[in-house]
Amino acid sequence: MGAIVIRNNKILLVRHTYGSAKGKLLNPGGMLKQNELPADAVAREVLEETGVTVSPVGLLALRCSPSNWYMAFLAEYVSGEPKSDGSENSEAFFMDCGELLLREDATDMVKILLKIALEKKPIIPVDLGNSRTIFISN
Repeated sequence: MGAIVIRNNKILLVRHTYGSAKGKLLNPGGMLKQNELPADAVAREVLEETGVTVSPVGLLALRCSPSNWYMAFLAEYVSGEPKSDGSENSEAFFMDCGELLLREDATDMVKILLKIALEKKPIIPVDLGNSRTIFISN
């Protein structure tokens, strides 16, 4: 899962250090831990990877395949200045949204997610209690 965080028309990005996205710019994110809810996981992953505290406000996209799934959240900036975790990424910073869309070193996925974030309303979470959440149209 991952987060799109926009602050003052700038998007929070990391430069990935491994896998198919090695050397590319993408949005921060990661994996769920056992018994962790997706919104909690994405906030934790953004903080671990960038030092920035965020609050997820809605779901932007969901990608599913037979082998895995990926949730992308829109998250509001709360505090902190971006810094690399020195492991999963070599850089963490805010970049102008318009500039990102022109960059060849950015993943197609982060460009698509940014466009969705800028053009549409996210699907918002509703807490049903007992660790149950549904997402409804805004």
